[in-house]
Amino acid sequence: MAYSIPRDAFQLLEEAFNHDRQKAEIFAKAIEGSIQAIEHHSEELIVHKKEAIKSELYNELRAELATKEFVRAEISTLRAELSAEISVVRSELKQNTLWLKILVGIAIFGLTLFNPAFVKLVELVMSK
Repeated sequence: MAYSIPRDAFQLLEEAFNHDRQKAEIFAKAIEGSIQAIEHHSEELIVHKKEAIKSELYNELRAELATKEFVRAEISTLRAELSAEISVVRSELKQNTLWLKILVGIAIFGLTLFNPAFVKLVELVMSK
């Protein structure tokens, strides 16, 4: 962005150089050039600082956030653990089912054996 010295400041320069307009213009151009150089330098510093902050922020966030590989590894670990737990539960369920069948069989046997009608039937069959 081009910078030009204010008119009042230029008039003060002209008075300082004993109304020599050419010297005042040269000095004003030097001041304008200096200001433009300072502006350009400050813009470069801002851009550099912005990139540095962006890079720092990216590195910090990358360390904090979970990556796809990390999430996938965690999911596969959890799947393996769940698979192992499911197989344990299935084996326990099969074992409990077997015990339930045995208990039902014993209950039926006990109810049948101690049923008075069944006992009389067995006595009739044995007595003949």
